[in-house]
Amino acid sequence: MQRLRAILIAATLAWLAACATSSTTLVEQDPVAMTEVPVAKVEADLSAADPWAAYWNASRPAKFVLIAQQVVPPRPDRVTTDGIQVQAIHDGTRVAFRLRWPDAEPSEAGRLGEYSDAVALQFPVVNEQLPPVTMGAAGMPVHIFHWRAQYQRDAERGKPEITDLYPNASIDMYSMEFKDAAGGTQAEREQFNPGVALGNPQSFRKSGVDEILAEGFATSAVQAGHGAVARGEWRDGWWTVVIARPLVIDGASTLRAGAATSVAWAVWQGGEREVGSRKSVAINWVPLKVQ
Repeated sequence: MQRLRAILIAATLAWLAACATSSTTLVEQDPVAMTEVPVAKVEADLSAADPWAAYWNASRPAKFVLIAQQVVPPRPDRVTTDGIQVQAIHDGTRVAFRLRWPDAEPSEAGRLGEYSDAVALQFPVVNEQLPPVTMGAAGMPVHIFHWRAQYQRDAERGKPEITDLYPNASIDMYSMEFKDAAGGTQAEREQFNPGVALGNPQSFRKSGVDEILAEGFATSAVQAGHGAVARGEWRDGWWTVVIARPLVIDGASTLRAGAATSVAWAVWQGGEREVGSRKSVAINWVPLKVQ
């Protein structure tokens, strides 16, 4: 009898310890195949993107199939990422997505011919009539959040210099020495940086995620950001990326509890020379159920 009591006490203590641990530590759960993405409400602050926060325990990972993009050229030769794991939660103000996929090694681009690992979330702007999942169509826009490992590297460590990318590069020397030119005015400097002068968002430092509107292939237009944040980390052959955005974005996509909406995604493996239309994509829109 005493032995049985000791066993029960030990089991109870182990269960209590597991509960305490799960509330403070992320426990990776096995993903399950689903036909929709449930978005659980949590009592947490999602203003920062944290891939390893314990609040992700409230969301069971759902796994979805990806296929190679085959609609427009250039197309990938094969499927490099055949699936993605998705978790989603919200705090009443913001919604966060945790995305995981296998990748043999991280790629951050830099040198010519090198490309960055990336992932994108896509939402319809008008929920009542879903646009084509292939980046929308004329008059049927989609709202995209695009994270790139390259953007995160630049934001955290600064853009690499030529000596970082090409350590053996040599610098030609002139036979005559010239005095350093004066700094010049801002207008004069912009003559040699037309992207900045024209306000091209691609010419400015990235925060880790681009916000894009599109109405079909080759129509992507980077928009002024609405406070989306993203953070990714590569560990043990897997990328884990969190993209968090406001639930309501006027003039773009809006997510509301109980209202029907959908989501789709795409993955680029830079090490496999994927960029632009060379990517793995969702087969169809996936229903998003905000609780």
